[in-house]
Amino acid sequence: MKVGTLFRVTCVCKIAALLTGCVPNAELKLSPAAKSVTTYKVVNGSSKDYQFIQPSINKTKERHTGGEVTMVFTQEIESVDPQGNAVANITIKQLKQTSTDSQGKEVGFDSENANDKNSPLMKLIGASYKIKFSPKGSVEVVDAAAARAAVKGGADEKMAARLLSDEEIARRHQVMALLDAKGPCKKGDKWSSVVASPAGMLRSKTFEKVYTLTDVKDENGQTIATVEMNAVPSSKRIEGANEKDAGMGMFANMFEEKDDYTGKMIINLTNGQIKSYNETLKAQW
Repeated sequence: MKVGTLFRVTCVCKIAALLTGCVPNAELKLSPAAKSVTTYKVVNGSSKDYQFIQPSINKTKERHTGGEVTMVFTQEIESVDPQGNAVANITIKQLKQTSTDSQGKEVGFDSENANDKNSPLMKLIGASYKIKFSPKGSVEVVDAAAARAAVKGGADEKMAARLLSDEEIARRHQVMALLDAKGPCKKGDKWSSVVASPAGMLRSKTFEKVYTLTDVKDENGQTIATVEMNAVPSSKRIEGANEKDAGMGMFANMFEEKDDYTGKMIINLTNGQIKSYNETLKAQW
């Protein structure tokens, strides 16, 4: 009996700000004003869709697994130093976490769901942590001790610890599209960075993400820039990258893999607010 397998991995990162004539050049950086407050919604997740095909009996079995975390938070800028580095207080307003196992069972937490109001994770709503971010979007955690101590006991404590780890906080707030942008840019300018593939791929690889400034315009006295990203597999290696995820090892050669890795950011350069930002990787084999 021959069994064919189709496997797709989708990894998504989205950021959206909830916000109540052409410009030839733009300095692509975050420039928030001290004491300003912005509300953001961030979604991070991945999913896997399987199809097990048995041609001899004309039968196909499908499965879906995945997980997603959605967080709505306010970002209040406490201070901005002369170099443009900002210290921000982040307060969690809404939180939703879901995961789906291979049998299709979905479990999770939703702070907007009345059935979850007694969950220990509700203690994260209203909790705050502090970060520092550079004009180019790199992030470091200043203080998250109080938020990390809010949830105690069992699986909920582990979930909270994972959501509030230094790595996850940085991933939630960093702006990858800006990290390698150099100097004032004009429409059509490009820059790139090399990143490792996420866990769960057919084979471990690296991608070169190429960002392009596709539009700069004036809207009601505000400078709005659009940056689009397209990534391709790269032979470049990343020093210190995690080699533990070897994908499917020798079995990877049995399949042909197709990747689609794209993204788009719209940023208000006048007030330093990101209007929308997403990066999505789809892999199929």
